[in-house]
Amino acid sequence: MTTLAIYHRTLYGYSSKVIEGVSEVRLSPMNCHHYGFDQRLYSFQLKTEPLGAIQQHQDAFGNIVHTLWFEEPHDQLIIETRSIVERQMINTESNLASLSISKTISSVSQEQWPEDYKQNFAEWLMETPSCLFLPEVQALAQQFDLPAQGWPEVVRMARYLYENYSYQEKVTQVCSSVREILTKKMGVCQDFSHLLLALLRYRAIPARYVSGYIPCDGILRGGGASHAWVEVWLPGRDWQGIDPTNNCLVNDHYVKIAHGRDYHDVVPVKGIFRGRAKQSMQVTVDVQIL
Repeated sequence: MTTLAIYHRTLYGYSSKVIEGVSEVRLSPMNCHHYGFDQRLYSFQLKTEPLGAIQQHQDAFGNIVHTLWFEEPHDQLIIETRSIVERQMINTESNLASLSISKTISSVSQEQWPEDYKQNFAEWLMETPSCLFLPEVQALAQQFDLPAQGWPEVVRMARYLYENYSYQEKVTQVCSSVREILTKKMGVCQDFSHLLLALLRYRAIPARYVSGYIPCDGILRGGGASHAWVEVWLPGRDWQGIDPTNNCLVNDHYVKIAHGRDYHDVVPVKGIFRGRAKQSMQVTVDVQIL
């Protein structure tokens, strides 16, 4: 069992005062159960400066969303959250694979794919503007024997990305598609995840984009900011997380916030305002194991 404390601060600065701001925030960890792990949210606090109206709801994917309204003029906006989360391991395979999926020993499920699975998982099989089925994606995906070989082949696909693409910040944008990482052979966790999603979905494996956090201890790439990985569905396994950026299975050091078809379904903070001001943004994230 692992308990983690998460602090997330987003600061928007405006060159002149703005009014009637509306923001949509996906920063609250969810209570969830997946293959290998349970996640429980113990506490969550959301504060803003200036103060604004806050409304909570769930989106179409079951993610927790807070909508914020700010009517008074302001030249900066601070959105600050603090969370305490408990992650409990319930499957030894995930623990054994926590540091390197190259050591994973997983048997192929003997269960048959349901006849209607493509209909039931249509949203997790679709091409999106970020997860394009480009000719390069199709050619690379053909190198993997999916869905026939199941989970071991998913692991091999994620390992291939880790070994053949470099982790490099500031070479892609939040709006980048898989085209950029394929061309530049480098990117960040968002790019690694989008490419793995495109490969899996092209081979008819349901997969979804996950946003969350990892500890800021320097062991895993992508700490100190929101992190991204992929959840894969296979018969007999349900949803299981895999992180191509770090060549590992998702373990009890990962905190899940939200999932969607790609990054644009789970943007941590986004919003609009009335005014002509230029906007800047600074984000601070700290995740500690208690």
